[in-house]
Amino acid sequence: MLNFSNSRTNANAKGFTLIELLVVIAIITILAAILFPMFARARENARKAACMSNLKQIGLGMAMYVQDNDETFPVGWRDAAVDVYWYEVLQPYIKNKQVFVCPTAGQITDDSGNVQHSGGYGYNIGGTHYNSTTWVGNGFGYRAGYWMTPSGGPLKLAAVEEASSTFMVADPASFGYASNGFAVVGYNASKYMPVLHGGRVGPFADGESTAAPPLTGGGNYLFADGHVKFIQASQAFCSNMWNVNKTTGLTPTSYCSTIKP
Repeated sequence: MLNFSNSRTNANAKGFTLIELLVVIAIITILAAILFPMFARARENARKAACMSNLKQIGLGMAMYVQDNDETFPVGWRDAAVDVYWYEVLQPYIKNKQVFVCPTAGQITDDSGNVQHSGGYGYNIGGTHYNSTTWVGNGFGYRAGYWMTPSGGPLKLAAVEEASSTFMVADPASFGYASNGFAVVGYNASKYMPVLHGGRVGPFADGESTAAPPLTGGGNYLFADGHVKFIQASQAFCSNMWNVNKTTGLTPTSYCSTIKP
């Protein structure tokens, strides 16, 4: 007895045609082009949120330090028998060195591969003012003898005129230089502005032959009142938000011909 069912099955069993395969590949390519940038943006938004969370923790540690030290902010670099930096005096309050590293930047290293300073965020040591002769500035302070504060001494909480509009700590700059991870500077060229989010990402090492990044993107800033906000680099450059004393007659450096509100 003949079995026609197998014959029909074999006749109907056929693979995809070339046209059908090309259509499927085209659909997958289109979906990938749509979804991959969305995934990349989602990852960066997660890193940006982690950076902001880190800065908020640093703000809490800073607030506790200030209250424990007669309402005085730490100087960026404390000269002693053993040098002590601002991020080190906060460690008893924060108890986690990784908090100082923004995931978008990665851990900053020197040209030998060692962790450079905090490995991440920088302290606003001088505002938009800096004089290498008198060491007068308008920030939270560099070190004893080179204070770079408006008073020429340790910065008191009461001296910060508008805490909610004054940068205190920020994302690192997006290129390698010796003070990255220690200071974030408003008194120098625009290449020192944080552009991690939307601009060049890390990791960065001292001695890298990287060109100065353009003012695209921006960074997260911890303000003196403890809140954290993302600021575009073009808005932050030469902004009065760098300055502790908003009404001082100090002349900004030549990089800032005018100070923006």
